Amino acid sequence: MSGPFQWLSPVFFDELDLNGALHNSRFAVHVERAQSALFEQLGRGWTTYAERDPDLRYVVRELHVEFLAPLESPGSLLVELSAGKLGRTSATYRFRCATPDGELTLAQGHRVIIKIDEAGRPVPWSPWYRETFEALGVADG
Repeated sequence: MSGPFQWLSPVFFDELDLNGALHNSRFAVHVERAQSALFEQLGRGWTTYAERDPDLRYVVRELHVEFLAPLESPGSLLVELSAGKLGRTSATYRFRCATPDGELTLAQGHRVIIKIDEAGRPVPWSPWYRETFEALGVADG
């Protein structure tokens, strides 16, 4: 894989707010789903916690979302993930949520995760994770 990861995430009727737009809190869910889809595509999916790859044991430290335009109906939301900054134990993913054709950006931001061990302490990323992260490329802007 090289360049940003793209995922068409299904948006359902019950995710819309009283104004008929995707509720602001749901963007974070769709970004999370895209990240899970990325790991699935890379062969790092899991069905039980015991099967989970150590690089997928992480906590979210920060989430920043800038809302730019509404998504006003059920259908699909294009989520693009790209590399931001990679630290020893942290990884910053940049994301863009857009219309399915990618023409209109609806929301953008970043999400910082911290890799942890079984006791919840920060630990370094593996070489596999570092290579995979860097292959996502850096987002424009």
